[in-house]
Amino acid sequence: MSEHGTDGGARTVLLLDEMAEDEVGEHCDGLMGGPAADQRAELVVSFPEDVTDRLDFSSLSGGRQPTKRGIVTVGETMQAAGAGTPDFDEPIVEQTVADPTDLQRLGEVVSQFCGVWDDAGYDIVVCFDSLTELLEANDPEVVFQFCHVLSGRLESVGAVAHFHLDPNAHSQQLQLTFEQILDETLVEEIDVEHLVPGGSSRASDADVARETETVELDDPNEVSAANEVSAANESATESSVPAGRSGEASDDDIADALPD
Repeated sequence: MSEHGTDGGARTVLLLDEMAEDEVGEHCDGLMGGPAADQRAELVVSFPEDVTDRLDFSSLSGGRQPTKRGIVTVGETMQAAGAGTPDFDEPIVEQTVADPTDLQRLGEVVSQFCGVWDDAGYDIVVCFDSLTELLEANDPEVVFQFCHVLSGRLESVGAVAHFHLDPNAHSQQLQLTFEQILDETLVEEIDVEHLVPGGSSRASDADVARETETVELDDPNEVSAANEVSAANESATESSVPAGRSGEASDDDIADALPD
């Protein structure tokens, strides 16, 4: 396991992101650029809007030059039709998951990147862009469970991962539920002139209870999902963490725990 992310700092971050899709924020860039370049492996999970979209690696930001760089494209794209077996010996590796509702497959692909890079001793950083697109294709409760299991897998290899979420697209209650699953919350937004990095926020159990009582949700599915997230988390924990291996999930655990 790499040493990066084992110093007690946050390993999983909810990034509340109001920025345009073609812009990279200060927090995202900072979280991806933490480890030294010669030991860093960067993974981006992307949901392109157009079937012809292809990620431009040079636009990933800031002139970063990691030793390894990976992209997982989710959705029906031109890449998906020609996808083959990835060659992890290459500096740039691409994989596709054609069906955004196949969270088991998505978890397995991300886990494969992490396993190979961790075995090679790299410091792993992950950008998941974004939970908003994932929620468009799946029920909130299923996404809660997916994030809970995946974050355990990422932490087991010492990865630092952040998950983008558009706060304007979801209820405050749903946002607070994700804050409870992940270690830390950061806010990224833009004013008229330039990016204004927001402060760090972290909801306590009391905050969640208060918001649950007072916030009216637009989507009844989010109400049901948030009310049942504790049971989903407990179920995910029991199914994804074998006895005697607290906090770590293997590739097989990911496959068993995630919904078909």
